Amino acid sequence: MADDTRGPGNGLLYALLGALCVVVAGGGYYIHRNNQDLPSVSQTLQPAAPTATPGPAPAPPQSAAPAGPSAGQLAQVRTTIADARRMAARGDFAGAEMALQGADRTVPGLAETAAARREIADLRTTRGDARRDRPERRQDAVRIASLVNAARAAIARRDYNAADHALDDAERIDAKDPAVVRARNELLEATARPGRRDERN
Repeated sequence: MADDTRGPGNGLLYALLGALCVVVAGGGYYIHRNNQDLPSVSQTLQPAAPTATPGPAPAPPQSAAPAGPSAGQLAQVRTTIADARRMAARGDFAGAEMALQGADRTVPGLAETAAARREIADLRTTRGDARRDRPERRQDAVRIASLVNAARAAIARRDYNAADHALDDAERIDAKDPAVVRARNELLEATARPGRRDERN
């Protein structure tokens, strides 16, 4: 019969080794399970990709600003300016101004239109001065003054018929002359007074 060389100390050693193996095996299994779960955890912890915020909408392409009046517009304006000058030469200054206003509507701010307007204004001033200074105008003023004096003398002597004829002649020269208008009013007042002696037939 063989001797049993295992003592009580060897049995305790084997028991400790067995327990250690169980602990190592269990720890390895635990680590292995954790390593398998890590990718899913890391995936859940990844920050969400930033969403792109829409920027300002691109501006629509702007059409190029017009370079200026077309050749047709310039031709139309120049024809209108020529018409305005012809009207002014005939003395139709109101028609000339209306033509220039039409040119302004076609091409606003054109230097040629402004120059024509200045020329026509100068022509109008010159013609007005010439009319005021012409000899015929001075002769008319003398005749009106003479007829008004005759009419007033006739009113003073109550010769209303003669006063009326004198004022008729004066009104044919210039019915709007202030002296003629005043003398006509004087005649009307005199004939309206009671007790007048009317010499008209």
